Amino acid sequence: MIELKKITWDNYEAVLNLQLLEGQKGYVTPNYKSLVQAYIGITNDDEPPLPFAICKECGEVIGFAMMEREEMGEDDYFRQQFGDKAIYNLYRFMIDKNHQGKGYGRQAMVKILEFLRQAPRGAADSISICYKPSNETARKLYTSLGFVETGHMNGEDMLARLALQ
Repeated sequence: MIELKKITWDNYEAVLNLQLLEGQKGYVTPNYKSLVQAYIGITNDDEPPLPFAICKECGEVIGFAMMEREEMGEDDYFRQQFGDKAIYNLYRFMIDKNHQGKGYGRQAMVKILEFLRQAPRGAADSISICYKPSNETARKLYTSLGFVETGHMNGEDMLARLALQ
């Protein structure tokens, strides 16, 4: 069983020590950078992101995820294309190289989606996620969970959306 745990003094080093396979390193921002970004957001009065350690039932840290809730302005893509007034962005997700291929990624995504459907920061119309078009493993996982590619690129990343309504 997989659990999402807050980042604490007890687990932050394990999060920082998570690694990807060599060919995956361009797919995900390093975890230290994500935690720095979370800190900057908190200290600048932004709505803080939601960083989590992904843990096995025994408490072992095997992955990392970070998400945020974002209000959509009139000019935002999700507002114009889908009428979304607010979305959750799942903008960091990774499973350590030693725990890949065991179904933990899918289990973690199911937990994340369950969590976001509870509207921890308020209601939202959808969940967005981005990934490199060359990352077929990510594409298969996300589409199998109901994400639909929007056809829109966010820089070099494919944008996919899961409607919550």
